Amino acid sequence: MVAFAAVCSMAQAKILRVNNTTGSGAPYTTIADALTAAAEEDTIMVDGSNKSYGGMTITKKLVVIGPGFWRSENGITAQGESDASFATIKINDTAPGTVLRGLKIETINVSADNVVINRCHVTSDINVKTSVSGHADNCIIHQNFIQGSISGYANNNYANYTQVTNNIFAGTNAGVVKWLNEANIAYNTFTIASVSYNFEQITGISGCRVEKNILGIAGSDIEGNTYIDNYKPNSPLFDNHDRDLFVKNQEFTEDIAAAIEGKGAFNGDDPYVISGVPTGPVIQDLTVPASVEQGNNLNITIKLGVQR
Repeated sequence: MVAFAAVCSMAQAKILRVNNTTGSGAPYTTIADALTAAAEEDTIMVDGSNKSYGGMTITKKLVVIGPGFWRSENGITAQGESDASFATIKINDTAPGTVLRGLKIETINVSADNVVINRCHVTSDINVKTSVSGHADNCIIHQNFIQGSISGYANNNYANYTQVTNNIFAGTNAGVVKWLNEANIAYNTFTIASVSYNFEQITGISGCRVEKNILGIAGSDIEGNTYIDNYKPNSPLFDNHDRDLFVKNQEFTEDIAAAIEGKGAFNGDDPYVISGVPTGPVIQDLTVPASVEQGNNLNITIKLGVQR
């Protein structure tokens, strides 16, 4: 009976589309209206727009999906070239299991367990465990381009069992992961903004497994954690790249290339995905004739690919 109830619940989940562009024809024109209409476990599809959707507070388990970012710069054709941009997204402790994917977000504040942040462009920080009442354990932060830090501290306690994997850290803060307990920090690429920066990029952690990361600067191992096959350069490996494709195409000398082989965001079982495009079909190319004679068919060629 429990299994049957679960299947019925999944069958009732719906997809809501929101677009704040004037005249878009979308069923919802504000994220607030979509959040109000959405039920537990619904999916909100957010179209790209040249206007920010503002802030958002999620109070129930939802999946929120955008189109990704830097698509045109990376040769991906999609409906429009704009991102689905947000200011601060807050995930309350009443919304465990919420998923954010393919969005551009300034700051994410997580106060719930089992939250997934995947293939997003975060321009500032991800704060895990931001309230006294929220646990924020077992969260997954995977395949994101992060221009700030990941912090797991609240009420004198650290967030537990966080998965920080296959992310690219870049920007003026150069990327910092701090204050996590028993986390898995693996296959991340850290760039650095300036040679004048002198701080630890992974700090304040306890009981964590730190494996196959490419650091922007050499860091010290912290007692009580497990370090496996990380690359720690004596001088900065990257400059302040602000695009994921730039990081992927970085050229190195033969000795450095050999040293970082198998490490960083583009390696492991589920590597970083360029442009953060969510899983599913994407339009790779679109051909439309300039004109057609009256009475004839308009033949449009669409080249589809599957983003995994």
